[in-house]
Amino acid sequence: MDAEAVADRLYGLPPEEFTSARTASEKDARAAGDKDLASEIHRLAKPNQVAWLANQLAREHAAEIAPLVDLGAELREATDSLSGDQLRTLSRQRQQLVYALVQQARRLAGAAGKKVSEDTARGLQETLQAALADPDAAEQLLAGRLTEGLRYAGFGPVPGAGTRSAPAPKGQRDKAAGSAAKPLEDRHAQEIERAERDLERAAAAAEDAGEARAEAQAELDEADTEVSRLDTEVTRLQAELDRTVAEQSRAERDRRKARDKLGRASKTAEEAERLLEEAERRRQGLHDEE
Repeated sequence: MDAEAVADRLYGLPPEEFTSARTASEKDARAAGDKDLASEIHRLAKPNQVAWLANQLAREHAAEIAPLVDLGAELREATDSLSGDQLRTLSRQRQQLVYALVQQARRLAGAAGKKVSEDTARGLQETLQAALADPDAAEQLLAGRLTEGLRYAGFGPVPGAGTRSAPAPKGQRDKAAGSAAKPLEDRHAQEIERAERDLERAAAAAEDAGEARAEAQAELDEADTEVSRLDTEVTRLQAELDRTVAEQSRAERDRRKARDKLGRASKTAEEAERLLEEAERRRQGLHDEE
């Protein structure tokens, strides 16, 4: 197992599987006693939706991205030579090619059961435009290991939001166009470096926040399910209570009727006993007179 093989495998996975797979690979490397490899794996950043889509496009349709790279070289040559007609023709080809690749990526996402939002589609379009404009961006795209989308600002590929490709390239970023422009380019490169560091930290924080949000959403879904279950149980118990109360009311009415009947029967019995006693006294009196 090496870092290249692990990175190739991880960046081919759906984003939701990345973190657990990276953790498992890191543990395997540590278990094998390769701490350096484990550290390299740990540093591999989870791709966002734009990067995941671009990576899948590069992996599944590299042959269709190759014309994009060739077209980018032609566009740069046309710009340098100021060939207006050629530039306009190539620009139309660029628009058609980028559009076709975005649609291809949408189909890839659909086959994987994922929807592509408009923001994600725009991010992919910017990444493809960066690959058109800059050879380094094209190389990163074709590697299929982007962690976030790319943009091009005239000084090489610029991360869309803390973007980097994994493993990160160690080559020079930009060459000076001339000695007169070098101080300005150096300052700009330093600003980009600072922005990249800030954005990388923000991306890590956003990833943590996203995972926390997903966990909270799962807890909310579980709570919603429990509330729904208890609502159903309450409804059932309420119906049972209503039936019991109705039965209790009927029993109370029956008891009142029985009590009234007992009262009437008791009075009748008392009257009968009184009459019996009187009859007994009359008979006894008649016997006494004999």
